[in-house]
Amino acid sequence: MKRTPNIWSKHHGKDNFITEYPDYSMFTCVQKTAEKYPEYVALEFQNKKTTYSEMISQIELIAQSLLASGVKKGDYVSVVAPNTPQALNMVYAINRIGAIANMIHPLLSVNEIKQFAESVESVAILTFDLLYKKIAEIEWEIPHKPLMIIARIADALPFYSKSFYLMKNRLKLNFNPNHEIIYWNDFLRKGKARKADLAPDEGKGEDIAVILYSGGTTGIPKGVMLQNKAFNAIAVQSSEIKPFDVKERVGKKVLGLMPAFHGFGLAICMHMTLAEGGHLCLVPKFDYKACTRLIFKKKINHIYAVPALFETLCRSEEIEKSDLSFIDMVAISGDKCDKKLINRMNKYLEKGNSKARILEAYGQTESVSGVAINPFFAPKEDSTGIPFPDNEIKIVKIGTHEALPAWEDGEICVLSPTQMKGYYKNDKETARALQKHADGKNWLHTGDIGCMDEDGYIYFRQRYSRMIIVAGYNVYPTQIENIINTCENVNTSCVIGVTGKAGIPKIVAVVQPTSMDIDFDLLRKEILEVCEKNVADYAIPQEIVFREEMPKTAMGKVSFKKLTEEMENKKG
Repeated sequence: MKRTPNIWSKHHGKDNFITEYPDYSMFTCVQKTAEKYPEYVALEFQNKKTTYSEMISQIELIAQSLLASGVKKGDYVSVVAPNTPQALNMVYAINRIGAIANMIHPLLSVNEIKQFAESVESVAILTFDLLYKKIAEIEWEIPHKPLMIIARIADALPFYSKSFYLMKNRLKLNFNPNHEIIYWNDFLRKGKARKADLAPDEGKGEDIAVILYSGGTTGIPKGVMLQNKAFNAIAVQSSEIKPFDVKERVGKKVLGLMPAFHGFGLAICMHMTLAEGGHLCLVPKFDYKACTRLIFKKKINHIYAVPALFETLCRSEEIEKSDLSFIDMVAISGDKCDKKLINRMNKYLEKGNSKARILEAYGQTESVSGVAINPFFAPKEDSTGIPFPDNEIKIVKIGTHEALPAWEDGEICVLSPTQMKGYYKNDKETARALQKHADGKNWLHTGDIGCMDEDGYIYFRQRYSRMIIVAGYNVYPTQIENIINTCENVNTSCVIGVTGKAGIPKIVAVVQPTSMDIDFDLLRKEILEVCEKNVADYAIPQEIVFREEMPKTAMGKVSFKKLTEEMENKKG
């Protein structure tokens, strides 16, 4: 399509050319890369390297195994797993046969995992032995119980470290007799035994590839339907904004820390890297100290992460004395980054002879995580930058389609080839998020507040939806409040984020009990127990405060803003 000149054209420097977005599957996108660079390293996990040709072979074997297990085009397969080769290859294998990957956070509560898997009627679920203990509690309430495919971290390790890992992590699983279970290696044998050849991949850009979960504008998690074209488009867009040419991107080592169940992780860290011929170093969990060691040991070239990783990096001994010239791309997303942290990290990069500087990005799951970035060639302080090529952003008066002038705060709206098709089986919320404007186009209403300057740079202000972000994880206060309010002695509650150590929000539940004469210790215990059963570990309140009255807004609602201010002042 022809790119129409706009306010951002002068920044991109290219205002009259054709941008082609691949009209095929995510798998084919990576397969084409493998045809160009078959012997280049695609994945590295715990020192075990896999070339592009090996990766494609593994994906096609998993695809055969899925077909041999009865999975077909259009089915949903849930992935409840950390960043491992099995999990990433499974996503592409699901895509290879035209099925849809339903990505579920493995740290969610039992009830949440059950809800998300059942909502799409998953026919199969990939998980890991270390996670199955929790999943074993699930009693399915859907017509066809999903096949449980259980992998092990050990299966992805080099031979020399596998035995040591198994000795250190002896695990005896108690299987739920109502679950149909198959271990990973037995699952692969089914694929090897399948007689029929794989049919050609006929996936199109319009096909739904992945379901990710987001709170959107309401704070209540919903399944975001993302198409092949969204992932492929963001890979093309991102390649245009990097400070080096195509040849230099091939073979670059990328930190695969952000999880595959997160848009930033799956789209930017993983798919973009593999579409470009990069070397993806997968990290299975958020261990920032281990990541810091890995960055220096492997000389990671591209780092995409949340602010907490850079806090750890800045406190490390290595960064004070190391040559950092190997780092040539650093981007932060998933959370607002403190200006002092950005300045500290940039000073270390400059001192270490790196040409990279931290770039802040802006996006949301509904547009596969990234729609704008503070450009390396002309960054502006406090800004999340300009839209990626072929994206448009406008600021509108809240509740309208009326565009606002420069520097006036309103709702951020996005038009992008990466935006979602809609929310799974939720037409009402889809209509709220995707709205047709006077230009006849469906704009994504993000629910975020921000403004734009005269040059088209975006300034993010706050999440309109009250969402709290803890180390890159989305925490939805309304969801937690609904759980807390089920306790008999709770009248109402309000969950807020209060600044904690290293600037990371601490989840605080402010509770109004039915009476101030009850035993608060017992009620606190009850609240924590109900949260542990229904809320992800990272979202469980770290502090519970009881008060007789709640501050109210003019509309009579509990004012979370006033509570947050009071708690911050009390902390200070």
